Amino acid sequence: MYNNKPSRLFSGDFYCDTFGSQNTGSGFISLDTASCGGVMDLILCLLGSVLFFLNLKSVFSELNTTATESQLSSNESSWDEDAATQNSSLPPFGVTAATEEPAFGSYSTDAWATEAPITVSPSLGFPRAAPTVTPSQPLISSLQTPVTDVSSLCPCNLLENQCDVNCCCDPGCAEEFALFTGCSVQQVITDSMLCSQTAAIYSLNMTVNGTMQRISTLTNLINPDFFCIQTNNNAAGLSFGTPEIPTNGNFDTLVKTFSRPSFSSAGTASSTSPSQASGYKYGDLIQTNSIKGILTLPAPAGNSWCSNGNPVGFLQNQQAQCNVKFNLATDCTNLSSVNIASYSNFQIFQTPGAASSLVNITLRSVTLQSLDGMRSQSSVTNASSFAPSVLQNGTVCSKVVLQVNYVITYSEAGVIMNAEVSIVLGVVNATPVQQSFQVTFVQVKTTSTPVSGNPGYINGLPLLAGSLIAGSGIVQSTNRFGQLMVMKSSSVQDCLALPGERLPVLFGINMVSGCSLRINNISNCSLLSEQILGVLIGSNFPDYVASFGNSQAQNVLDWVQINTVTTASSSFSCNIPLSLDLVIQWTKYGSLVNPQAQIVSLTRKFTTNSTALQGTLQISSTVSFVDVSAAAQPGYKAPPTIDAKLPFDFFFPFV
Repeated sequence: MYNNKPSRLFSGDFYCDTFGSQNTGSGFISLDTASCGGVMDLILCLLGSVLFFLNLKSVFSELNTTATESQLSSNESSWDEDAATQNSSLPPFGVTAATEEPAFGSYSTDAWATEAPITVSPSLGFPRAAPTVTPSQPLISSLQTPVTDVSSLCPCNLLENQCDVNCCCDPGCAEEFALFTGCSVQQVITDSMLCSQTAAIYSLNMTVNGTMQRISTLTNLINPDFFCIQTNNNAAGLSFGTPEIPTNGNFDTLVKTFSRPSFSSAGTASSTSPSQASGYKYGDLIQTNSIKGILTLPAPAGNSWCSNGNPVGFLQNQQAQCNVKFNLATDCTNLSSVNIASYSNFQIFQTPGAASSLVNITLRSVTLQSLDGMRSQSSVTNASSFAPSVLQNGTVCSKVVLQVNYVITYSEAGVIMNAEVSIVLGVVNATPVQQSFQVTFVQVKTTSTPVSGNPGYINGLPLLAGSLIAGSGIVQSTNRFGQLMVMKSSSVQDCLALPGERLPVLFGINMVSGCSLRINNISNCSLLSEQILGVLIGSNFPDYVASFGNSQAQNVLDWVQINTVTTASSSFSCNIPLSLDLVIQWTKYGSLVNPQAQIVSLTRKFTTNSTALQGTLQISSTVSFVDVSAAAQPGYKAPPTIDAKLPFDFFFPFV
């Protein structure tokens, strides 16, 4: 019934064989319509026809895919062949030029003509739309690839295109290796935690000519550490992360993330009220409402002359002594550095900033000094009453500033609460004028008395001294460096040239000073003796010295009375003191681990003349510190006692 009889059903050759259809090799199903007989045969033939058309559709789909792959392969081959030609016309990296390219295969249709141009990636081979380049966006070049090869790393290569001395891995060195004395970097590795890694070893070897030759080798370095890293599977961990390159899109985000203290949007800055402003910090300049804007004190600048540009820093105690060039005729009333108003007629800002409150300078005390050095306290505390003036037909100038002491009180928050000044005014008839300045910072609710040790004296700090007043204890000078002073040698070696210049006695420092005195008339021996004594001891020599560096003035028992010994010759009717010797005996007190210096005795010895007074006399002053500490005695603990008690019948029956 079934036979293979050919029939022309379509333009091609199709054979209808319902159950025994054959594949011709090209994917087509054979159909033989002539063999379709009867109802059952007709149904089976129709089913075969449906299957035929379904198979035909899948075959065409496979053919289309094969053609597409062939076309793409040909395009990639043509790209590789013409790579050199096309690379010369490529735009810079990171920017795709918006130029129209020919359509790719069957994808070039009229419907796509209005869309973005199509470019073909050489690595993928698929069409993609070219991105639109914003004209305002900057062209960013690619970052350099991190170097991890030890043969290319050189930590000591600091100069570009130059040879670094003793840098054996510097590629810029060639002939210079012969002059090297050693390798500053002898080994270069990537990570010291790896168990096994490649290391670059550099060394120098001396040749037969006596010059150095560099030797570089690559070797496998083994790490004996038990907790070393066997395998590093994170290559990105060998270098820092790639930073995000700023663009127009992410610039604001990067600014907020990394530059918040430097950049801020308009309107976000908050103003700080004076009550919320932070106080002074250590070293901050003290701001004032004066012309300079800051508090300054004169100080010597490389020589003994005063320089007015020395600023005062917060919590930085200062003390300075210098000379002022002074002309009686022109500078007595015109020079601001000798006028009391320059040191009291201004205000200090409580906190830094122009919006801060102001603190007045309180004139605590005014001391008047006469021409011969005598001082007296003034009851008037109005600065306008102490303007300098010329007296005695222009021969002397009165009320000249000689000493200025500031005491500034501050709170824990760094806010200045109060400012006081004590000034010494004197009468001068010679030039230059010597001035001393001091500033001290005191926290509120604390004492302002400085100490020279706690408790023992510290080498280099001044001795504390004062005078005993009944019912008041020890009265000290406010200037710690002016409580116990001796004569200072002058360059002119004249005792009467600068009678006011004196030096403080510093603990542990021996001193020698002297001057010359020419005698023309010795008719008044007592007057001459008093004048020389004033040169040796000054105007106010103390009576007591503190035994410890922190002795309190109210504890009189902690103070040592100064003894006076005079060596006079009975063979002369006029005895004049020619030398003053201060002998200070001190001892070590307390533990051997941390001994404290304690003064146990202070003796001043005056030596008078042993010959007739005539011509030039040599006046001298010395300070000597003598250690009278007793030698430490070794101490031993008492031997232990054996408290043994035997039972009463221990020796029974013998006793």
